[in-house]
Amino acid sequence: MTVERACPVCNSRNYLPFADERIDPGRVGILTYASRKPPEFMCLRLVRCTNCDLVYAPSPPAEEFLNTAYTGAGFDSGLEALAAAKTYADALKVHLKGLIGRNAAVDVGAGSGPLLPFLQGQGFKPVIGIEPSRAAIDAARPAVRPLLREGMFSASMLNGENPSLICSFMTLEHLRDPGDFVGIAHSLLEPGGAIAVAVHNWRAPLNRLLGLHSPIIDVEHLQLFSSNALRELLQRTGFERIKVSTIRNAYPLRYWLRLAPLPASGKRCIVGLLERFGLGEQNFALNVGNMFAVGIKRG
Repeated sequence: MTVERACPVCNSRNYLPFADERIDPGRVGILTYASRKPPEFMCLRLVRCTNCDLVYAPSPPAEEFLNTAYTGAGFDSGLEALAAAKTYADALKVHLKGLIGRNAAVDVGAGSGPLLPFLQGQGFKPVIGIEPSRAAIDAARPAVRPLLREGMFSASMLNGENPSLICSFMTLEHLRDPGDFVGIAHSLLEPGGAIAVAVHNWRAPLNRLLGLHSPIIDVEHLQLFSSNALRELLQRTGFERIKVSTIRNAYPLRYWLRLAPLPASGKRCIVGLLERFGLGEQNFALNVGNMFAVGIKRG
């Protein structure tokens, strides 16, 4: 009998049901484990920790399966990745003003690396992107590609660097052990260094309204955070001066429509109208409840 994992934030085994498993093997494809894909509205069985408020899958896939899935994932979201990078760069700016060090900056789950030029411009040396998907790395601009390292994050990938900044945007939901990742990040950072993360907030009003039809309900997501769960994760791994805020994401209207829980025929009709009037690529900012958090390692 398989033993269920405890809550990956607080290790409690007290939970309430949240969602039953909904997986159609016939719908699993090359984009199932890709970033910013069309929503499939499939999910693992999910429960809610009654101690820290994390929603998580008590029986996630094996690490080996996840490694293979993310390594072979497709990539078809170049424009959306650029838009997301701008959102994260804008959110980071205010926090970087108080960061003394400018040693390495590491972006974990970097995709095609659109955030890396911004980090270079902020004076970090070296700038490193870590990404498991070969398709995403192949989609990177020639000037960015040398900054990317292929694989799942591990301390050995940094070759002894003690970074001033480690970023992980919309990645913690996908990790089998987010506490292990944040703990490793804390051990690697130089004193006074910072971790910056962005995650979905399952308690955001829009996600609560959409329920199991929210795009955050996804087979990729092994856990979903609330502000309480996110803060506790960073505190338990030793980070201090933690700040959690809500960010507005700006994406092309075409992408927002892609996420909407509407029939495919209706989406095609609306996309056609948007393209006809040249509005499909128009960026539009929405507060969908995503959270941005920064924590500091004691100096």
